[in-house]
Amino acid sequence: MQIQRLLVIAPFLVPAFTLAPSGLSQGAPERVSALVIEGTERSEVWATLEELCLDIGPRLTGSSGLERACTWARGKLSSYGLKNAHLWKWGEVPVRFDRGPSTVRMVAPLEMEFEFTTRAWAPGTDGPLRGPVFKRPTTAEELAAVRDRLDGAWILESSSSRRRRGRNPDEDEAKEGENEEEKLTRLEQARVRKEIKAIIEEADLAGTIRASRNDQVTTGGVRGWMELTMDTLPTDRSITIARKNYEALEEQLSAGESVELEADLVHFFTEGPFPVFNVVADIPGTEFPNEVVILSAHLDSWNGPGSQGCQDNGTGSTVMIEAARILAASGVQPRRTIRICLWSGEEQGLHGSRRYAEWLRDTGQLDGISACFVDDGGTGYQGGLSCIASMEPMLEAAIAPVNAHFGEMPISVSVQEKMPRGGSSDHASFNRLGVPGFYWTEKGLSGREARNYRFVWHTQNDTTRYAVEENLVQSAVCSAVTAYNLAMADSILPRYVEEPEEPEAEEPSVVEASSSPKADGPLGGVWDMAMYSEEDEVVFEFTLTFQHHKDGSVTADLGVRGSGGPLLNVTYDEKTKTVKGTYKSEAYGTSNYEATLADDGTLSGKRKSERGDREIRGKRVKEEAKPEEAQEDGQKAPGKIGQA
Repeated sequence: MQIQRLLVIAPFLVPAFTLAPSGLSQGAPERVSALVIEGTERSEVWATLEELCLDIGPRLTGSSGLERACTWARGKLSSYGLKNAHLWKWGEVPVRFDRGPSTVRMVAPLEMEFEFTTRAWAPGTDGPLRGPVFKRPTTAEELAAVRDRLDGAWILESSSSRRRRGRNPDEDEAKEGENEEEKLTRLEQARVRKEIKAIIEEADLAGTIRASRNDQVTTGGVRGWMELTMDTLPTDRSITIARKNYEALEEQLSAGESVELEADLVHFFTEGPFPVFNVVADIPGTEFPNEVVILSAHLDSWNGPGSQGCQDNGTGSTVMIEAARILAASGVQPRRTIRICLWSGEEQGLHGSRRYAEWLRDTGQLDGISACFVDDGGTGYQGGLSCIASMEPMLEAAIAPVNAHFGEMPISVSVQEKMPRGGSSDHASFNRLGVPGFYWTEKGLSGREARNYRFVWHTQNDTTRYAVEENLVQSAVCSAVTAYNLAMADSILPRYVEEPEEPEAEEPSVVEASSSPKADGPLGGVWDMAMYSEEDEVVFEFTLTFQHHKDGSVTADLGVRGSGGPLLNVTYDEKTKTVKGTYKSEAYGTSNYEATLADDGTLSGKRKSERGDREIRGKRVKEEAKPEEAQEDGQKAPGKIGQA
């Protein structure tokens, strides 16, 4: 792939580098120019991406693929001349899960290869497993027709059925206005559903088949994967197939055809425990070696069939590796240390970055971290940062040379009142401890062949085919230049200082929809929330922060990755314990949220939008702070896991 069009303005760069705001020390213009020239004229980012995605492949946390990737990345960073390149152990997985080449196909009455996935740590097959396909029975008559043929069969789940959690339809009380005949009908239907469920659970099925929402099949993992043993491995086999393949099965069954399906799921389980690592390497600072600018991305990925773990997050990882190469090849000697961190365990809950940030805190090193930058947004170019006002001049100065060179790829810095404490990528691990964490907003062409990030995210399409090389070139140069300029600045980035005498400063920002003083309330505080697919897999994580006011109103913020904003028109019904609100974003339009507070303290409901409905649920992780609680809360320190 040719990128010469990015290079032709390189000879004119040096004068542009003097445009940074005055009074802010940064790298010498000739050094910055060398970084840009190295990154554009001798870029290795695409070759590195192909090494990672084609030679190593997907990298599930705890898998042999991730182990190979960590060793490979450490070797790359060490070969560039970075110091102290090492694997930093953050934990262990009890059972390793790897996939081999697998297939799912219809073999009768037609032959058709399917696009599919199964959950990580879910059971495979002992060789090809072939059996008849039956629709899930919904009536006594349908059950009688297949009851004696269920052993070895595949059950095709209804694409419209959605499990309702938190209630038992078999035990519902009479509905309002229901007459006796309607009640008897309802109870009989409930009895039949219960019988069907019991019989199917007792049968020795081959497994169940579910439809994806569209032709992208999304991979997640089973619950409790960190507590699995070889004796407690999941046994229920469930396959999710692309919508087009599901419709092909349904068409044949509706036509009265006898349908057979064959699955060959090569899943390997290896008893551990196996250590899991972050990859860490330094360009040491010459003047303030204990003050650090972190460039980071998560190296782990999901490992669904077909996926290479490219845009989530092979692109981010290779951008960081390339930024390290650019810095080392240019011979920079930063005043502060520039550290490359490749996290793992991100997809399962930010494990690697969270443990590392906590370890920095527990060992007294956290105050020296100037900032942590995270690239985890696909194949767009690094186009934006969000910060508080006091950080803006330093960030504008740091990115100015990149804006001067990549004129058609502008970078913006947006100012917000407070740094977000939530988010679903690794910057959140630092923001929650008071260290500036930045998630690069990615802009520009978000994928080849008119494919955007949602087309590849956690799906079989996450391959190098849709990655955009010129965007990765810009991102690597941007990361290198930004880190170098901040490492050469007069000081580390300012912190957001929370005033302990102001309780509201203990929470992420909320829209000032009410001027009423705050009051205690059942929702007050920060909630870690997740959005779930029909297969009950986490597809999105976010935070909700609620504040009750003495006038009875409730305000709320939604936090996601590096940004977020207020929920609008928030209402809370004390009788039903139901909260409602609307969120608007340029990327996804309008979404309506509705959730109910359960007796067990969980919050569950739905997000409704033009893109479809999703179940949401979560739990409170931090109550509204009282003034006397603020300092104590900030000093809590979970146990650390050391360096390896």
